[in-house]
Amino acid sequence: MIGTKEIKIPSPSGRGGEARARKGEASQNGEGLNLGTPRRSLRVTAVPMGIITGILAVAAGALFEVRPPEAYGVCMACHARDLVDWSLNLIAGTHLEVAPASLIFPLLTPIGVLIGALVAARNSGEFRWQTPESPLKAFLYGVLVMNFALVAGGCSIRLLLRAAAGEALGVIGFAGMIVGIIFGTCWLRWRATR
Repeated sequence: MIGTKEIKIPSPSGRGGEARARKGEASQNGEGLNLGTPRRSLRVTAVPMGIITGILAVAAGALFEVRPPEAYGVCMACHARDLVDWSLNLIAGTHLEVAPASLIFPLLTPIGVLIGALVAARNSGEFRWQTPESPLKAFLYGVLVMNFALVAGGCSIRLLLRAAAGEALGVIGFAGMIVGIIFGTCWLRWRATR
């Protein structure tokens, strides 16, 4: 075994901090001492990703003719409904209604978002399994959210796209969603103080 004498390495930033390494361990593990610049990581925030998603949603609707209906480029509720209905039509021979954009092949947005979220969580070290306090209540809340999104004409992303296109239902649905968020936040704050 090579000696394990501790040596001090001046910090590359020059602020007086010191990095420590054990002499011999780095070379024994096949790694050199990293005295160069620190590794850069890409920081992604919600605002740029929202802008990129909006542009891609409009591009999907315009370039690939993902319509009718309009503003159908990204919608977690409608695409999930069409994916389930299309799959049941194919497997069980039912005749459930799907949007014309999903007649030949379903839009796989929900699966892509789930896989993308899983990969991002694993890469950032944020992935962990969580069990809800009441699985039945969580399931029922999910069913209600999905059904009310379909009644409103789409998920929050599609409502925003429809509102941006000047569609009356999109404007009303998006305004209703904002009011619901405000009431929900007030209720959660009230419940937390009880």
